[in-house]
Formats: sequence, C-alpha cells, structure tokens
Amino acid sequence: MRALRSLHLFAALLATLAGALAAGCSTVDLGDPPADVNACRPSQDFFANGGLWDMFLDKDYGGRKCSDSACHGAGAGRPLSLKPPEPGTPVPLPLPPNWMANYISATEQMQCSNVHSSPLLTNPSGIVTHGGGRLIQPDGPEATLIEMWVTAP
Repeated sequence: MRALRSLHLFAALLATLAGALAAGCSTVDLGDPPADVNACRPSQDFFANGGLWDMFLDKDYGGRKCSDSACHGAGAGRPLSLKPPEPGTPVPLPLPPNWMANYISATEQMQCSNVHSSPLLTNPSGIVTHGGGRLIQPDGPEATLIEMWVTAP
C-alpha cells in the first residue's frame, strides 16, 4: 500500500513538472534582428560626394583605375566590384542604384572598428598581396580618406 501511495505521489509530481515544462518560460519579443548587425556602413554622402570615390576608387593610378574591367570592374569577379557611374555632381541621397552597388561593394571590404585592417586599405597599400601592385601608401592621403569616410556623419 505504501508503495502504491509513493507511486501516485511520484506520478502527481511528474504531471505537475510536465505541465510546468509545457507552459515554458515567458519571453520578451524584441522584434526582428537589425539587418547587417556587424556591417560597416559609413557615410554615403562622403563616399559619393566627399572624395572617397573621386580621390581614391576612381583615381588614375598610372593609367589604371580600380574600376577598370581587368581590375575591379563589374565583370572581373573579384570581391570589390566597381562600375563607374554616370558623372553628375552632386550625387543625390539616398544613393541611386548605380552608386549604391559601388557603395555596398566598398563597404563589404571595410572593418569600421579597425580601418587599418580593412581589405580596402590593406590590398592597394601592399600590406596584403594585391594583383594591381602597391597603389597607395598605408599612411598616405587615401588611407586618411578611408578613415575620414568611416568617421564622417
């Protein structure tokens, strides 16, 4: 009889525990996670109108430009893919699609928390092997432009 009572008590305890587990914990809905949580998204205006495009990405490096088809042109198949947009000053904000594609491609080569480790700087400066050779100095004016881009409002 005592064993039967213990069995009933144990069954009641299990039923209570199972009910509590089925109910689960209450949660707080924080909504959808933000897009591109760790993405580097510096100023679009500085990219198009502040000098980054004209004085770095579209600059003439001894007859070559980053956006040349053999380098980082849209069809080159490299991580940085650039297509020279139609000239026009100033570029409106938000960026039109042709500018936005260049902006996104460039920002994907950035590490905002450590600009000097960004492929957008380490590759053309020769810190990392770059098919186009060394185009800029790691502490030159183009590096300063990249730093200014990341910190621009």
